[in-house]
Amino acid sequence: MPRIGLLGLAAASLLFCAVAGADADAKLYRWVDKDGHVHYGDQAAPNAKPVNPKQPANSDDVDDAAAKAAADKQAAECKGKNDQLTRYKNAASINETDALGNTREYTAEQKDQLVAKTQKYVDEHCGAPAPAS
Repeated sequence: MPRIGLLGLAAASLLFCAVAGADADAKLYRWVDKDGHVHYGDQAAPNAKPVNPKQPANSDDVDDAAAKAAADKQAAECKGKNDQLTRYKNAASINETDALGNTREYTAEQKDQLVAKTQKYVDEHCGAPAPAS
């Protein structure tokens, strides 16, 4: 079996790097057709923009969309907790029914604890405290 010398190994390495580097120059394009369908290809079409497949199309847009989604989720949770807090404060009594239909009535002390716990969540996660009722 022939032995590959240091020179042969260096030549093989250079050849490998040249082949791998050829793909690095290939471009990928993204475009939207008249029907609104998104296409990708290695040749530019009218209105095509080059894209890097290792990076989101526009990382600022992705970051903005993620931040907006998180803010919308937090706002919905806060609205729900504020509504729940208002209901708790305005309720003469609080009754809880489980999945089996068993009903339990909260004592006045338990109701106050539930109001305090919900108020604490609102204060810590939602900024301004809920309006007093």
